[in-house]
Amino acid sequence: TSHYEKLFGKEEEVVKRKMELFRKVVEEFEKSFNPSPEEEVYCFFVPGRVEVFGKHTDYAGGHSILFAMDRGFFCVSRINDLKKIRIKEIDPTYGERVFPVSDKLEPPIGDWANYPMTVVKRVCRNFGTDLKGVDIMFGCDLPPAGGMSGSSALMIMTFYAFASPNNLFDHPVFKENIKDKNDLAMYLACIENGQSFRELSGERGVGTFGGSEDHTIILNGRQNMLSIFQFSPIIHKADITYPDDLTFIILYSGVKAEKTGEAMYKYNLASRRARLVVEKYNEVYGTKHELMRHIIEENKGLEFEELMKKVERAASNYIERGKDLDLPGRFKQFYLEVMEYIPEAAKALTFRDYETLSEVTNKSHEASKQYLWNIVDEIEFLQKQSLKYGALAASGFGAGFGGSAYAVVEAGKEREFIEKIARAYRERFPKYAESCLFFRTYPSKGLSELFA
Repeated sequence: TSHYEKLFGKEEEVVKRKMELFRKVVEEFEKSFNPSPEEEVYCFFVPGRVEVFGKHTDYAGGHSILFAMDRGFFCVSRINDLKKIRIKEIDPTYGERVFPVSDKLEPPIGDWANYPMTVVKRVCRNFGTDLKGVDIMFGCDLPPAGGMSGSSALMIMTFYAFASPNNLFDHPVFKENIKDKNDLAMYLACIENGQSFRELSGERGVGTFGGSEDHTIILNGRQNMLSIFQFSPIIHKADITYPDDLTFIILYSGVKAEKTGEAMYKYNLASRRARLVVEKYNEVYGTKHELMRHIIEENKGLEFEELMKKVERAASNYIERGKDLDLPGRFKQFYLEVMEYIPEAAKALTFRDYETLSEVTNKSHEASKQYLWNIVDEIEFLQKQSLKYGALAASGFGAGFGGSAYAVVEAGKEREFIEKIARAYRERFPKYAESCLFFRTYPSKGLSELFA
């Protein structure tokens, strides 16, 4: 039990649930892969994450306030002599996927195998194909496509389950290019978005063009801490002790934030709009910026209104699919989130000023809705209803287009709050009555090797 307490805290119910899930993973691993008692196995817990602030800021060089959750993936892996990956989820709905250890794989978009196959293909491309095959069994207590970085966590889990048995961390090419956890987070993000990292060349990732905040907090999460990071490059700015008089409640809408098809276009549009702002700005002013943060840094002395006028001159009226992409609005959301809301929220959390926290969380949610276009009706309902039922603060979070909101409630009032919001939501959106899920979560340790 003490091993689980180190990871998940001392709450009995949480520890019991974790032990049960891991026991199932081990049982299924033994049943499916029949390991001999003296074989070496590798066990990991890979958490999901909550993005408290930092909506679509990471890939534009902004900041985020984040924590690793007490929910995520447990996995067990071992080497096989088949030169293949056999990967299986304990939930039979997902079944098993089998594919060769190869840099010629063609990951299928729209199937969960896209994620592990993309990892294996990229690792083989960067470190050679003489790596051994592995068997991986995993189980997860995150809702599917819930906006808590389940897909990034699945990729990171696959990476560790494949890399550890193959001693990849001792590979000279690995050691030359990846010096610490932040480098590794960046490399893992590049596997996902297809970009190159130092000498480790990339190609098509899973089809999304996001940043590295998920990978950063999944590797670096600290128990009872909210962490502030800046991105591009990754810099750890601060940790804030989690206020013990508050509880974060996750409100999963049941609307899957799948990153395929039209959802993929919308998801990638937020990051493409950020790139277009920079492109248009550079064209007009002859600058060579790469990120929206660079535009802010160049104009340090300017008032916000003056800076907005400058951006509007360069980036207004950009039409695509018959729609104005409102590039100045995209810049405005980034500026407000990074320069105003995050500093205010960090201060409010540190000094337990919950009135300011409530105001700034609300502003962040509204800016997301107005300028990122990623808040669906169900998330809007959960956010507004949470405040009505006494939450101190509430916001949609993650990439959006479905997924989840969070509510911050006073410790001790969680059960009553969850009952009320669940009843109201199921009445309003009966379509998601079965799939929605509301639960407490706490800041936990980042990725951990178990029993190592």
